[in-house]
Amino acid sequence: MPATIKTSGNSGAEDRFIELFCDTFGAEKGQYVYLQYPTVDIYGGHRFIDFALKMPDGRIAIEVDGNTWHDPGSVSQDKYHDDLLKQNSMVFDGWKVYRWTSAQIDRNPERVKDELVTFLGQNPLFQYIEDAMPVQSGKAFALMDHQEEALQNLLKMRETDSIALLYHATGTGKTVTAVTDAKRFGKRTLFLAHRHELVEQALNTFRNIWPEVTAGVYEGSTRQKDAYVVCGSIQSVSQNLEDFSPDDFAYMIIDECHHGTAETYRKVMSYFRPEFTLGLTATPERADGEDLLEVFQHVAHRLDLKEAVETGTLCPVRCIRIRTNIDMRDVRISGFKYNTQDLESTIRVPARNQLLVDTYCEYVSGKPTVVFCASVRHAEEITDLFREKGIEAWCVSGNTKPGDRKRILQDYEAGRIPVLCACDLLNEGWDSPHTEVLFMARPTMSKTIYMQQLGRGMRLYPGKEFLMVFDFVDNANMFNAPYSVHRLLGIGEYVPGGLVLGRKHQVQYDMDLFRKGEKPEVLVDYPVHMTGFETVDLFNWQEQAKDMISQVEFTRMVDKQSETIERYIREKKILPDMEVPVSEHKKFLFFRKETVQNYAKEFGWTLITKDNMKNIFMDMAKTMTMSYSYKPVFLEAFLDCMDETGCARLDEVTDRFAKFYEDRIAAGLPAEKKNCIFTKGSYTKKDVERLILSMPFKRFEDMHVMHHAKQLGTIQFYKTLYRQLSEEDKASIRKWCEAGIRKYFD
Repeated sequence: MPATIKTSGNSGAEDRFIELFCDTFGAEKGQYVYLQYPTVDIYGGHRFIDFALKMPDGRIAIEVDGNTWHDPGSVSQDKYHDDLLKQNSMVFDGWKVYRWTSAQIDRNPERVKDELVTFLGQNPLFQYIEDAMPVQSGKAFALMDHQEEALQNLLKMRETDSIALLYHATGTGKTVTAVTDAKRFGKRTLFLAHRHELVEQALNTFRNIWPEVTAGVYEGSTRQKDAYVVCGSIQSVSQNLEDFSPDDFAYMIIDECHHGTAETYRKVMSYFRPEFTLGLTATPERADGEDLLEVFQHVAHRLDLKEAVETGTLCPVRCIRIRTNIDMRDVRISGFKYNTQDLESTIRVPARNQLLVDTYCEYVSGKPTVVFCASVRHAEEITDLFREKGIEAWCVSGNTKPGDRKRILQDYEAGRIPVLCACDLLNEGWDSPHTEVLFMARPTMSKTIYMQQLGRGMRLYPGKEFLMVFDFVDNANMFNAPYSVHRLLGIGEYVPGGLVLGRKHQVQYDMDLFRKGEKPEVLVDYPVHMTGFETVDLFNWQEQAKDMISQVEFTRMVDKQSETIERYIREKKILPDMEVPVSEHKKFLFFRKETVQNYAKEFGWTLITKDNMKNIFMDMAKTMTMSYSYKPVFLEAFLDCMDETGCARLDEVTDRFAKFYEDRIAAGLPAEKKNCIFTKGSYTKKDVERLILSMPFKRFEDMHVMHHAKQLGTIQFYKTLYRQLSEEDKASIRKWCEAGIRKYFD
């Protein structure tokens, strides 16, 4: 059995990596990053991934290691082989793994940023990691002779279930039943199929049965994405998810859903978050033996906390906020993570630790409790304080030996241990239905981590009416405040011990009781002596920034270079709507959409969006004005060298570009104007490369349709544009380039 590896690595290099991540994708994307994500290798050993991300097409593991980490000459053979086991286990478990060393991050940060864009994309679609959340509940049933009976079944099951499977032989009216049910549901609908004929059939059925709403097609080059009902091909939708928001559709229908284990279906179903999903199939039994409903439930997105509690899948949650005298206002942040040293020195103080133990003794003595701690040392210190009070507490973390860990968790679930002090005890299939109380003693700016911690204690258990959460509220500033239940759920009023998650209308009922000076009977076992309301400051810059435009995105939206935007900001010609200070000398800037539109109008800049990017580029390629012939020659050379992903090596493009002019000279034709390097002669390949980057390529870069990865030596179309270019479009571009070259030299 391999030894347990580090619980936190090169914190300095990891903090610097976070800065590069924020510079590349925007600080608002940090809310999707899970730091020190716990996982298990193939032998059951507990490991930690430095940074974990989820995207529609899979999970991403990013490791930042010391410079000798993978050198068998600098570390022991056992250590080297053990690290290989960790990586192989991650790959086996379906992770895409990317690694950098601290030396790369320190010495060549621009290369790391280029590689991040290459691996993850220019505008990646990150998602929350929801491993702790339950799967959709659902039922499968056959279509009866009378469709009305099927419709009544669907109506009834929606009271408790969020996913259904409808099966029967082909031609028995499944599509009509589904469309009729969608109309009765009355909300925006997405219909997906894998063949053109099925998409067309569904479109006609919707238009006949539900003519009151617009119905459009999303397939190939036809993208009527704003229709109330969208009938799309699974291939087109999966390749263009950025055209949609996860919450765009309340009802989703998957035709021929026995294909549901295919990657495209997984990608789409895990991305969208409909209120109800209906699968249609004539083949309820899969040839490979998988139970289709179970596959369907697991492929679909996980229920969120509110949905799961309202449907009775998870238990209700109450909250008590305990204020500390700890001052976190000067704790630095690196975008979305507290500076490790600052946080350790701030919260690992005896008074705060003692407050945790005193709170347990006053409010919940004897109740099964998990205390989430900030580090292994923090957990060990609090465990010692509990034991000094005569309370049987145990510390468990990634450093705990597997055998000891298993025994401790078993003793806790059996009631022999009342208190667990846990560090990173989250993602290894561990849930604790037995737990009645959570102490949130680990300040975190990660929504994902807070949700994971909360979800671990929300399983149902006989006699357990609710989970009580104690939020330990430290004094923070408006930009480095950690998550709490109220901030997570957007609840602006705090009532001591009041419901924050419950069945429908229960939360409001609880608040009404407290307003009358009454207390719910369920709190008799908790000596909640605090009275009155408290207003909770819900300002959360990460949530605010989610609907705003970062400086990184601003630069991509207008036909100007980043240097121009930066200069206008320095000169106060452009003022941000929100500034987020992350250190003494650095801020993240965010803008409202209308602010960007107004500045574009004021300065005469063209606004480039994913909707108009292709049209702008094609119009420019068709009507390009030329003082030199460089643009069409460059475009032809780039298309000649481009691979199937829209990327080409700059040196190959340079050779092809130069060959055009050299062939003209060899044929006795003028190459270009007198001041052109080809006319002058005595040029180097580097001169040609500089010419390309400074003139024709720069125009396309300013339009934000092409990107130069300097460190990788490549140029490429932005993926958003490249996915929209058909073979016919590329042929048209070549035709326009040839016509432009003829016209220029004529």
